[in-house]
Amino acid sequence: MKNNKSGSLIFKIPIILIAIFLFNFSSNVLYGQTEFQVSQVYQIKLVDGGSITGKIMSQSATEIVVSTSSMGTVTLQKLNISEAVMLSNLDSAKGWFPNPNSSKYLLGNSAIPQEKGSGYYQNTWVFFSAFNYAFTDFLSVTGGFEIFSLLAGGDGIYAYYLNPKVSFEVADNLYLGANVLYANTIKTTADFGGLGTLNAFGTYGNENNNISLGVGWGFVDGEMASKPVISISGMIRATKRIAFVSENWLIPVDDYYGIFSYGIRFLGDNTSIDLAFINNPDIASEIVIGIPFLDFVINF
Repeated sequence: MKNNKSGSLIFKIPIILIAIFLFNFSSNVLYGQTEFQVSQVYQIKLVDGGSITGKIMSQSATEIVVSTSSMGTVTLQKLNISEAVMLSNLDSAKGWFPNPNSSKYLLGNSAIPQEKGSGYYQNTWVFFSAFNYAFTDFLSVTGGFEIFSLLAGGDGIYAYYLNPKVSFEVADNLYLGANVLYANTIKTTADFGGLGTLNAFGTYGNENNNISLGVGWGFVDGEMASKPVISISGMIRATKRIAFVSENWLIPVDDYYGIFSYGIRFLGDNTSIDLAFINNPDIASEIVIGIPFLDFVINF
């Protein structure tokens, strides 16, 4: 009975996150944006699914006037706006939309916080799914699970993980954060304390170009490792729709064991797709380019 209850709970997690998202979305539609900065450039998403990028010329309590390059001056009712993001001067000059996946690299996080009410769904190699939601401007939670067990007809282990994260901007272009990654299986939750890492990290840069340094102490069934895992990660946005991502780890096995990754990220307005490779000399001796890593992220 305990396993069944645990199984029911873990599969309710994505449903709960979706429900929170729907509530947040409906609230945005009902009340709209109330304040814009005049003379600043925004990417504005509309309730009907459309999108407009332009400079705010003026505003009242119920509407805004936007100057666009393609449609001239447009007047929008605030109740028809579902989301508005102010673009940096550099991004707006280049015609770039905001980076839809600035808070994470391939597996790990940057310390750049998410905006309250934002979230995403991530799928890795079809069989691994994760849902993320930012409850505040400094706290977000990710929960994930695998579907191999479902395909095994009930004989699988039903693995899952939880990953709460806190992060703050402490100075211009400098962010600090911490998170806990906890993993277990439904079949062992009652008898096994799980495994994971307790992590602290810092990020320098902005949403398009940044570098992060992190340290994390692993734990297994409540026992902490004596040496930390060290990570160095980075992201460079090369064009409007292309970024390069690298995440690298030093793992305390036989002193320290290095693993690195490199990949390209394809960017859309609300989506991103990563095509990357995980490698080191041992892996390269069998697979020269490394182990492929493929995922996609959809923001909501």
